[in-house]
Amino acid sequence: MALKNKIEIMILGIAALLTFIGIYLAFLYAPTHVAMGDVQRIFYFHVASAWVSYLAFGITLIGSLLYLKTKTMKWDMLAHASAEIGVVFCTVAIITGALWAKDVWGTFWRWEDMKLFMTLVLWLIFVAYLALRANSLPGKKRANISAVFGIIGFLCVPLSFAANRIWSHFHPTVIATSEGSLQDSMVLTLVVAVFAFTFVYLFLLKLKINLENMRENIEEIKQQIGDMNG
Repeated sequence: MALKNKIEIMILGIAALLTFIGIYLAFLYAPTHVAMGDVQRIFYFHVASAWVSYLAFGITLIGSLLYLKTKTMKWDMLAHASAEIGVVFCTVAIITGALWAKDVWGTFWRWEDMKLFMTLVLWLIFVAYLALRANSLPGKKRANISAVFGIIGFLCVPLSFAANRIWSHFHPTVIATSEGSLQDSMVLTLVVAVFAFTFVYLFLLKLKINLENMRENIEEIKQQIGDMNG
C-alpha cells in the first residue's frame, strides 16, 4: 500500500511540475506565431489534450479486449475509467480548437472539415459509451456490451487522427509537414505539454480506479451486512 501511495505521489508530482513548465513555455518561452499571433498558444494545450484523448480511448480498447478474453472485471473497470477521462480530454480538445478556430477562421466550427467532424463523432461515441454503462444493469452483461462498444468506438481514433491527411481541408497538419513546420522552441513546448497532460491522465486514471475499488468494497460490505441481517 505504501508503495502504491508513493507511485501516486510521484505521478502527481511529475504531472504538476511538467504542467507548470508547460504553461511557462507556452506563454513566455515559445515565440509568438507570425501569422496567427498569441492565439496560437492555445495550440499546445489543444494538441496535448487531443493526444491524451486518443491514448485514453486506446487504453479503453486494450481493457475491453482483455476483459473479453479473461472475463476479469478489473479490465472492465480500467476500460470504463479511461473512457471517462478520455471524454474529458476530448471535450477540452474540441473547446480549445473552437476558440482557436474562431480567431483564425472567423467561426467556431466548420462542418465540412473532416478532422473536426470525425473528432466530434469520436466524442459522441464515447459519450454514448458512458451513457450505455450508466443505464445498463451492473455486472457481466454491462461489461460485455461495454467492451464491444469500446472496441468499435476506437475505430474512430485513427480516422480522427488521420482525417486532415486523408482529406485536405481547413485543419492544419502540424506534425511532419512543411505546412505545419514548427520552430525548435515550439516543438519543445509541445513535447512538454504532451508529457504533462499524459501524466495528468495517468494520475486521474489511478485515482478513478482507486475510487471504483473503494466503491466496490463498500457495496460488498453492504451486501454482507444485509445477508447477516437477513
